[in-house]
Amino acid sequence: MNFRRRFATVALLGGLLPMFAMADSGLYIGASAGGASIGADFGDVGVPGLPTSFDEDDTAYKLFGGYRFDLPLMFAAAEFSYVDFGSPDVEFLDNNWSVDTTGFSMFGIAGLEIGPVEIFGKLGGISWDLDARGFGERISDDGFDFGIGAGVAVGLGPLSIRGEYEYFDAVNGDISMLSVGATYLFD
Repeated sequence: MNFRRRFATVALLGGLLPMFAMADSGLYIGASAGGASIGADFGDVGVPGLPTSFDEDDTAYKLFGGYRFDLPLMFAAAEFSYVDFGSPDVEFLDNNWSVDTTGFSMFGIAGLEIGPVEIFGKLGGISWDLDARGFGERISDDGFDFGIGAGVAVGLGPLSIRGEYEYFDAVNGDISMLSVGATYLFD
């Protein structure tokens, strides 16, 4: 009886091994879309009626690619992307201010594979560019700041659907993005 239980357990685990099999390592590309929130603190500018902060949302998208390294039950990746955080605007003093923020981000990614589901974390940074327009003026700024992120993906062969959240401590405030997208892994 004891032998049968052991044999059944080993057979069951052997049957489940393909579920935990590693995906291929290699190059991947993808695209995501979602919402971005841009917050900035201007401090006291000394002009009555001018706001001292900006916190607005808009539609955002990103195009990304990278290289994935598979390890037993986990993976690591290096990922680069172009991100457009949209052009949120706000009206004050009968004028419309628009803030257009884009950037190139770089992330190191580590994650766990649980069957076709992956859970991952990201650590990296973004080289951002900001253009603000209002009152007939244009203000430009750029910089590099750090970022973090987390997400989940479901694999369907070489195609994965993923949702993720990214946060950047940038633009004298913060930028966050919640997105859903697809990834294609080349064999």
